[in-house]
Amino acid sequence: MKFEGLHALALMEGIKGVIALTLVLLVYFLSGQDLHAIALERMRALAISEQSHYAQWLLMLADKVSQGRFPMFTSLALLYASLRFVMAYGLWFHLRWTEWFAFLSGCLYIPVELYAIYQDVAKLSNWMILLFNLIVVSYLFWVLQRDKSKPARHVV
Repeated sequence: MKFEGLHALALMEGIKGVIALTLVLLVYFLSGQDLHAIALERMRALAISEQSHYAQWLLMLADKVSQGRFPMFTSLALLYASLRFVMAYGLWFHLRWTEWFAFLSGCLYIPVELYAIYQDVAKLSNWMILLFNLIVVSYLFWVLQRDKSKPARHVV
């Protein structure tokens, strides 16, 4: 098969959806507890710096969910998971609109990734994330260029 990379991207999207659902369940089972303290304890146990951008974002999110924003968090996470599962299905079955959607959403991350590099040029992880995204977006562009004369597949 010529476009097996789409299956890999579909699996990646499905995994993102599963992670979102897992977070919802985790927050649900930990509701009523101090999520900030639990997140901080886990980061220390895993030797994750509390000063990193993602750690700060996670701690801020834990604070907001602990402050009674659980229904909003749950709704957004379920919406995100649903979107990822639809994307996974569409990419797996080569639905043209999901290929376009994946390409455009991947392109939207590039300025954010460039800004992260601008903030800390020496951080290798920022460069690796940008490189990975550029590879994915380039592959999707190549996929979208295939058989332009061929009509898009529609699911009935």
